[in-house]
Amino acid sequence: MFDCLYSDFARIYTNAELALPLTGIHVQQVDRSFLRPYMLFNMVSSVDGKATTSAGGLMGLGSEPDRHLMTRLRSQVDAVVVGGGTLRVDPFIPTTPPELVEERLADFQTPQPLGIVVSTSGDLPLDHRFWLAGRDLRIVFLGESASQAVEAALAQKAQVYRLCTSSSGVDLGQMLEIMFNQLGIKRLLVEGGPSLNYSLISQGFGDELFLSLSPRLVGGVKNSTVITGDGYGLGAENLRQLKFRSIYRHQDELFLRYQIHHNSSG
Repeated sequence: MFDCLYSDFARIYTNAELALPLTGIHVQQVDRSFLRPYMLFNMVSSVDGKATTSAGGLMGLGSEPDRHLMTRLRSQVDAVVVGGGTLRVDPFIPTTPPELVEERLADFQTPQPLGIVVSTSGDLPLDHRFWLAGRDLRIVFLGESASQAVEAALAQKAQVYRLCTSSSGVDLGQMLEIMFNQLGIKRLLVEGGPSLNYSLISQGFGDELFLSLSPRLVGGVKNSTVITGDGYGLGAENLRQLKFRSIYRHQDELFLRYQIHHNSSG
């Protein structure tokens, strides 16, 4: 267990601690088997479990140490993915700050990770600064229901892939297989939103959770949690067990790291 005291938050999660697997995680499904990237989730929450403080926003929950952790994790992965809902409300750009670029170049081919968005409909803001990095660093995964016009517009700004779609949403296994085999993504960071987190975890995908616990209380039934599913979510019989790995503390804020245990393969 690690306990980073008070002001020295720059020590939170060194490169040695974040040495992530490169060989991929084997997935065995009824109709196929494949390798997927090693996956991290990074989220911030209030003490009462809220991941937002307003309509789609988390103003007041983040902190300088939390932002440091976010960029540290981004510097250690090949790609960062979010859902379409997050891109619509958040100024998301998955960048590594200059002071970490040199470190990153020692282990990666690019100074910045790939930025990825998953959207069934393709209803994404085309004027978002996310696209400014150019097509080489931006990828969109679309559902089958997205129109050809939407695909054509997004293809001007990113590499676009279509995913098979069912009543439960896009085929996330297909997406992860494409990431590993075609895009060379061995380490993947998931930054939400709560619906994407739930979709991945409920299907048995994901390996670690980094949770920044903000020393604040929010309340409000309309504020989301870090993982949000329909009804009662996973239910009592399918709870996901987390194995504690480490904790850091900066003043009143806690930074937790857990391994995710899944009941089934994946």
